[in-house]
Amino acid sequence: MSKKGVAIVIGLASVDKHYRELLKSKPHEAMSGYELTGEEMQAIAGMDHKPLDKIADSLNHRMREWLVGWAIQ
Repeated sequence: MSKKGVAIVIGLASVDKHYRELLKSKPHEAMSGYELTGEEMQAIAGMDHKPLDKIADSLNHRMREWLVGWAIQ
């Protein structure tokens, strides 16, 4: 299990609206290139995205910038 891969995908989806939409519409394309197991990809692809939308709405701009910077590293 790749905790970092899962954290990056969920983190990006929480702060980047375009990535979140790609994850909803084309999950396997959105997750390609990240270190994820097939089981992790299945779980993320089948998850309810409403909580991510709520998280994104609640994060302020500064926190979004920090999370995107962290995820890119």
